[in-house]
Amino acid sequence: MSFYTDRVFPRLCDLAMRNRYLAAYRRRVIGAAEGRVLEVGSGSGLNLPLYGERVREVIALEPGARMIALARRKSPLGAVPVAFVEASA
Repeated sequence: MSFYTDRVFPRLCDLAMRNRYLAAYRRRVIGAAEGRVLEVGSGSGLNLPLYGERVREVIALEPGARMIALARRKSPLGAVPVAFVEASA
């Protein structure tokens, strides 16, 4: 992988998704989730803390190893179990 792909892009993507205009939308959509959830393109894991008690498991599908590493840090301990899968949709 290139320096950009491995180091720069994951951080830029994380920063872009923190956009305050997207926050309300993300909370609304994720708040409606229940049961077993497949999150395709889970990115840096910004959505993970938003899953509520109606969700029993999240399968986070993400092609980037660096993004998964960032997401693991955001996965709330003891809340909703998250299984990370490094693969492309």
